[in-house]
Amino acid sequence: MAEDVSSGEREGSTRPWWRRPTLVTTRTVGTNAGSGEASSSGVDERAAVEAKERVQSSVLATFGSWFAQRGGEIHASVRMVYRPGAGWALEADGEIPAGERLVFLPTALTLGCGTNVVSEPLRRVVETVPDEFWSSRLGLVLLRERVAGQHSPFAPYINLLPSVHEGSPTFYPPDAIRELQYAPLISQVARRGKFLASFAGKGLTIDDGADYVNESHPERRRVEMTIDANALGWASVCASSRAFKMFGRTPLLFPVIDVCNHSFEPSAKVQSVDGGVELVTTRHLKAGEPIELSYGNLSNDELLLDYGFIVENNPFDSVKLRWDLKLIHLAREIGGLATAPIGAAVVEKDGVHSASPASGDDAEIPLTSWQKAAMERIGLGANDELRVRPSGEVMDKKALAALRVLYSKSPAEASRAADAPYGVLNTEVVSRDTEIKALRTAMSLAALATGNFPTNLAQDHEILRSAKSPQAALAIRFRMEKKKVLRGCMSQLNKAIERAVASA
Repeated sequence: MAEDVSSGEREGSTRPWWRRPTLVTTRTVGTNAGSGEASSSGVDERAAVEAKERVQSSVLATFGSWFAQRGGEIHASVRMVYRPGAGWALEADGEIPAGERLVFLPTALTLGCGTNVVSEPLRRVVETVPDEFWSSRLGLVLLRERVAGQHSPFAPYINLLPSVHEGSPTFYPPDAIRELQYAPLISQVARRGKFLASFAGKGLTIDDGADYVNESHPERRRVEMTIDANALGWASVCASSRAFKMFGRTPLLFPVIDVCNHSFEPSAKVQSVDGGVELVTTRHLKAGEPIELSYGNLSNDELLLDYGFIVENNPFDSVKLRWDLKLIHLAREIGGLATAPIGAAVVEKDGVHSASPASGDDAEIPLTSWQKAAMERIGLGANDELRVRPSGEVMDKKALAALRVLYSKSPAEASRAADAPYGVLNTEVVSRDTEIKALRTAMSLAALATGNFPTNLAQDHEILRSAKSPQAALAIRFRMEKKKVLRGCMSQLNKAIERAVASA
């Protein structure tokens, strides 16, 4: 329940926002209904939760004082809350109109690779990190502040960060990784792990150097730290799940603002202002409503890898495939198109183009000169990554265009397939026969992707009930969403085939 604070007290009192006693909320512990008394385990659990609440209240008070002293501002009707199992978040503590500033964060409260806490030796190491692992660049800076402890100007902020990242696949045990059943994400997790092991696995020592403390900065403390892969992994996940990449600058950490949770229908946005950044409402908020930001139109791969959660029925989720000509042959067989003319089966002779069946055993699909020209305009190469989606552009537009080209019966038709707005189903750019064959092959590709999963959705629902850990449960839910994407894609392709057949 929200604290009973009158509007007059909110506006006129000098009581700091972080002193409100209900900002740290806990779950209610059940009692033994049979005896009318709390069980021993219930009492122990309540005591543990209350102890946690006291710790988090102390952490918040220290953080709030630091935040205000360094020029940070928070709206009187905004509260920063902590809930076990969910962490910190922002909520409206009263009615807030649209366009209202919720948080102001001066530049002095932002942390990034370009801020003045970064020594030259640390900066040189940061610059050796590949762009792909940008979160580890910022993670190195964050880790330096953690090692500095109370000597860090960001100590109260560091103490607010989670000590573990259970949702991040970076820290999944092997059995939870296997439950993902999705090679593209497993490969990304492995690549991050390999980088952490190679970069800091044997112990990486960084010394700020004797010049770090000088006449211009006598308040600084020199730090020498030895980093291992686990520590850098923790810091990298903190960075990836909290950093803001905006305004053309390198990623930055924004204390307070970075505890906002994600929504594809956000209630607030971050924007640049003189002297810093601000969090502003995008619509009217009622008391108790969460203050949420959009992290971007991200797939569940991106959300899980960088933030440690997924969104059910995510409209921006997709399944990754590869343009593989051997797979095209297999898809043609599944779709009953093994004898349909394709590729060089359209013979060029004396300017006359005739069709003959192509062998399904060919390692590749040989193309006519005009098909090759059309494919070059599409820009699709062997093993290029494709995406299928549950709605909208359900089949990668390049893949659909390429399938139309493969089944085209003339240079003119292939050219139209390559140059048209080819992401749209049932376009009038190729013959109905060509369109139907392309769509049926696309349907078979989605079916093959579904078959790559060793379990189906019904089995996943049963397996989820007995998941061995929260990480395993999240991995199972992740793969279920991928199967729903493929099911949605196949449903839309089937409707497109029916429309094409009906109009033929």
